Amino acid sequence: MKQTSILLVTPPFTQLNTPYPATAYLKGFLNTQQISNFQIDLGLEVTLELLSVDGLNELFDSIESKQLHSENAHRIFNQKDRYIEIISSVIRFLQGKDPTLAYLFSQPGFLPQAARFDVNEFPEELFGQMGIQDKAKHLCTMFLEDLSDFIQENKDPHFGFSRYAEQLARSANTFDEIALQLKAALSWVDGHTITCLRRYI
Repeated sequence: MKQTSILLVTPPFTQLNTPYPATAYLKGFLNTQQISNFQIDLGLEVTLELLSVDGLNELFDSIESKQLHSENAHRIFNQKDRYIEIISSVIRFLQGKDPTLAYLFSQPGFLPQAARFDVNEFPEELFGQMGIQDKAKHLCTMFLEDLSDFIQENKDPHFGFSRYAEQLARSANTFDEIALQLKAALSWVDGHTITCLRRYI
């Protein structure tokens, strides 16, 4: 008889750069009981799938320029080839796998820019104190936030790197609106979430 193993899932989406402790505590307890288990951060897995060469190709291929409404969406769409070209390097850098990329990403104009860069709150002189690594991380974060804005506007209004459909939970006085959303067709992000989860079931 095949042994059953418990899957502990951190659901999309929590802070990507901060380990969420709940599943780790549960895993530790289950280990003391000799219960087979393993854990996944589904939010991180989905994000890495969306923010990949294949994910961005799928995203941009599914949208026509005439469908875009905002100037910012057009701005990002017009730079889509550049986003696709460097997305793997940006993710690799933010994961700490290639810190030397900081010098490249800190060069003016190297990263494609949209609205997030227009409201940059950090003056250039501050990064002299913070260092080239922090400057590059800040710029790469804005790069990803521009993509997040594009996804939210054009593919899934509920999407966010650290939360998903947060307004439903905050504003719902009854379960009706949540139930309605659960009956709706899967969004682009939902589809990728299900695909990632099925790999472990």
